[in-house]
Amino acid sequence: MILTSRRRALTVLVAAPVVCGLVVAGLLTSVWIALGRPTPAAGAVWFQVAKLANANYTGAPDQPFFVLVAGTGARSDDPGQQQDDPGLADALHVIGINPALRSATILDIPRDTEGPTGAKLNSYIVGSNDNFGLRAEADAVSSVTGLPITYVVRANFPNFVQMIDEIGGIDVNIPYDMADDNSGAFFSAGPAHLTGDQALAFSRDRYSLPRGDLDRSVNQGLVLLSTLQTLQARHPSIGDTVHLIASVGRHVKLDGLGVRDLMALGQFALSIDPNNIKNVLLPVAASGNGSNLAKTADAASLLDDMADDGVLQSH
Repeated sequence: MILTSRRRALTVLVAAPVVCGLVVAGLLTSVWIALGRPTPAAGAVWFQVAKLANANYTGAPDQPFFVLVAGTGARSDDPGQQQDDPGLADALHVIGINPALRSATILDIPRDTEGPTGAKLNSYIVGSNDNFGLRAEADAVSSVTGLPITYVVRANFPNFVQMIDEIGGIDVNIPYDMADDNSGAFFSAGPAHLTGDQALAFSRDRYSLPRGDLDRSVNQGLVLLSTLQTLQARHPSIGDTVHLIASVGRHVKLDGLGVRDLMALGQFALSIDPNNIKNVLLPVAASGNGSNLAKTADAASLLDDMADDGVLQSH
């Protein structure tokens, strides 16, 4: 059967749906709307995606942009309960995407990093009624990093598990042996295929890691990168594509995004080779303010390097 141009595009669109949660939630939703116009968030909400005030990508921009991915400790997948108890943002990552260079950077930010008011950076998502505090969290992260946040993505524990299981698990090269009763992470170093529960355990472990929470932040970034690599390696068929779109597209809550935005963002994702994505930790150390962490002197040059074009040339 000869594929139409649209179907060829759809096949490619889901080959790399995860540069971050934004691509998972946004790209697939936009294509599914084009196919069947379902009601977004008709099922359990897996992701909430917000476009901030100055974001207006409608064509094929070549300028870099920045996405905040916030994974929270909320256990409920019920939107009403999430609003009452959204959970702290214990996974914080700013992803810089440069469409012109077809490159990206995942900046892993430890949850105990000190925010602009002295509170831990993971706490700014709590206590605001404005889309569960996504904008407040984005403002705090932007203040600390100097990176202009354009989009914010939020997911919680059950969201994460359901999403990973829906795409058939992910392949992760585990960097070291892990044995932690608290998170349930029991893995040997080396390549592994992880289910949603296993990926969550891997992302949560901090007690069996050499640098504790710092290594946990890096591992969370590794999960984002591994998801992209896994999906690209599978080369899904048309049937696989439609099934994935149908399953994911109904589980996204959108705020301020339109189909044109999402399709453009999807095109960016398609152009990025995982080998051109760096996963780096924000340099931090004890701040002297309780258990807070503060940026070290090395952080300034790294953030300056990332701020101008979203990618790192000298780090």
